Amino acid sequence: MGIVFWLCTISVVCLITGVTFCKPYLGIAFVIVSIPFEGSIIFDGISIYPLEAVLTILIFICVVKLVISRENYLKNTKLTLCYIPFMLCILLSALKSMEFSLTAKEIVRWVELIVVYLLTMNLITDNKKVRVILYSMVLSTVIVSICGIVSYLAGVESVYTGRPGAYSFFGHPNALAGYVSLIIPVLFGMLMTSVSLWERITLGVFTVLSIMTWFLTFSRTAWISLVLTIFLIFILTKVKKRVAILLAMLFVIFVITFLSSNIKDDFKYRFALKEAKARVMLYPIGFNMVKDDLVFGIGVGNYPLLIKNFTKSPSVIENDLHGLYLQIFVEAGIIGLCAFIFWLTCIIKYLVRAMKSLERSRNYGLFVGLLGGVIVYLFNNLANVLTVHGIHLQWGIILGIAVVLTQFRESETCSETV
Repeated sequence: MGIVFWLCTISVVCLITGVTFCKPYLGIAFVIVSIPFEGSIIFDGISIYPLEAVLTILIFICVVKLVISRENYLKNTKLTLCYIPFMLCILLSALKSMEFSLTAKEIVRWVELIVVYLLTMNLITDNKKVRVILYSMVLSTVIVSICGIVSYLAGVESVYTGRPGAYSFFGHPNALAGYVSLIIPVLFGMLMTSVSLWERITLGVFTVLSIMTWFLTFSRTAWISLVLTIFLIFILTKVKKRVAILLAMLFVIFVITFLSSNIKDDFKYRFALKEAKARVMLYPIGFNMVKDDLVFGIGVGNYPLLIKNFTKSPSVIENDLHGLYLQIFVEAGIIGLCAFIFWLTCIIKYLVRAMKSLERSRNYGLFVGLLGGVIVYLFNNLANVLTVHGIHLQWGIILGIAVVLTQFRESETCSETV
């Protein structure tokens, strides 16, 4: 059995390598498909991480092509320079490392984000490639959503929480909610720009499945994040009628799912304040941990090792602080948090400006959906740390596609001027 497993694994790796070498942009699609399996596949005590393996193959192929054929896939660096101060803060904070493996893992996550963002910007060069990547994202989300709904209806218990619910491949409802809510605005954007009736029907069905899964996770943060994002998009965009229809669609699916499911007891249980109180307790604990190291923090990756010194309550001893910005503040200090917020500010400022220039473009609705995906992730991380589950790479790809659409518009404008 072990030999068969390794033969299959080697065959899959060779297939992915060959396809990616011929068409490097498909490496982004392989990354998208592997994100739900970020946790790991365990076989005979050996952990395999498909996401890291696929991303490593893609980077290796890009380097080889740069050396052999001089194809540079990192020449377009929009919004990348703003990321450098944050990365420097992470590296400075890493000097306080207490365990190399934990520190290296955190640094790799942030490097992966900027690398996948850069590769998306440079590899996706036309509308056909954009559609391939978007539909890879949509189909992966649909599979994850169906598995989440089935796990809820079957009463499958999570290995993390020990209670039944919608978990799918992620094993935790908050991670599943963060993953699905990220793609729902993108689905709305694709619906607004689609011209084929069958494509609209298909996307409508996919949207319904994703919203049902999003609801069945009972993740308060994901619910609030998506609602706030859609409300913000409604204010900013010029397609208010279509957004209003999509909001009505969201509300109807929400109500039907609630009324047609025996979930009232689940609803009351998941919204108990016990878990919320445990998370609120993490804020004073985090401030106590960093008060003596406010400038550069306690060190990247050191939180799981130091938390036991600041609390005896098992309910608050976690691998993360249930808040990405709080986690960055504690581990990288004030300078690290300010550098990260500076990068996010540059991103939002750029996208909002680009939205105005894309108002008359055929890709305007899609760009609005991508902007929604970018924003909902930022809201969701107020009470979650989605970098742990690989969802940040999907966010980086969405951000990269949004920048690509602005480049398409710039090239169209240049042609019109000429």
